[in-house]
Amino acid sequence: MSRPGRAGRLHILSPFSAVFRLVIASYALLLSATAVWADATGATQVPALRQLAPGVYAAVGDTGRGSEGRPNAGFVVTDSGVVVIDALASPRQGEELLQSIRSITRQPIKWVILTHHHPDHHFGTIVFRRVGAKVIAHPDRMTLASEGGEDALMANWVRVVGLDAMRGFEFADKPDRPVTGADTLLCGGRTFVITHPGDAHSAGDLMIWLPKERVLFAGDLLVEDGVTMVVDGNSEVLLRALASIDSLQPRTVVPGHGAIPSKPRLLVQRTRTYITELRSAMRAAIERGTPMGRAMASLPPADETRPVSLNSRRRRNAVRVYLEEERAYMGLDSTP
Repeated sequence: MSRPGRAGRLHILSPFSAVFRLVIASYALLLSATAVWADATGATQVPALRQLAPGVYAAVGDTGRGSEGRPNAGFVVTDSGVVVIDALASPRQGEELLQSIRSITRQPIKWVILTHHHPDHHFGTIVFRRVGAKVIAHPDRMTLASEGGEDALMANWVRVVGLDAMRGFEFADKPDRPVTGADTLLCGGRTFVITHPGDAHSAGDLMIWLPKERVLFAGDLLVEDGVTMVVDGNSEVLLRALASIDSLQPRTVVPGHGAIPSKPRLLVQRTRTYITELRSAMRAAIERGTPMGRAMASLPPADETRPVSLNSRRRRNAVRVYLEEERAYMGLDSTP
């Protein structure tokens, strides 16, 4: 059986792919109650700010929780206004981020740049739209989590963050200024180099590089524990993206989730080692004719109610990479 791919190519589905897509899509919409953060309680959690360079701030989410924690965001104060990088997971979180920005500056919000289109990074965008900001993002907004349609995605996300946190929500991630390759934003004396590294973590990935300050906002290309998810992306493309990050030699890298590393190259290397070893293991299993189930046997079981826990990410990534390697072995492209 075949179906058209994103770019109109025909993708031949392996025997596992229909099951794979169903499982991944259901997991993507089933983020555990342990990842609800504080939104469902009604508590306000204004993000902690960390100054990375003069006028450049990270809004730091949870640390020590990997992808289960509240994500990171950031903003840059320029002479003509503020550029926000990611908008967090709900209108409430967007308001909290705006409150943090207002503790630093009263400058108008000019732009929101989205690192990708997963809901935990962009569902707060409507807050900034309503104060006049325009959006820079990749135009491919499709993710596995959104394949059931926008209404289903919103309804499922309410279960994650709570109804009160989603009051006033509208989808606001369609870009006013789309980026599909590379673009340079000049705003108030600041330079932002915005690059699409390919479908690494997701189809809509963007990296935001401040060359003068040598600060990189990497989105979910990097996570504090080195286990970047590729179920919506591609492991080979991620390796190329990591090489691109290395070539920049950033002084500071803000990952999508977790602590900002004191030595960015070590987090990049940790991620590269994990992905490279996983690809090698799955390739060897394919070459031996090992079925997927047996190839997964050495991995800890996924956490049933925590689909983005460390164990769950390792197992879900292994499924994805097994399918990539299976297709490569069959002489097909590597996108399941």
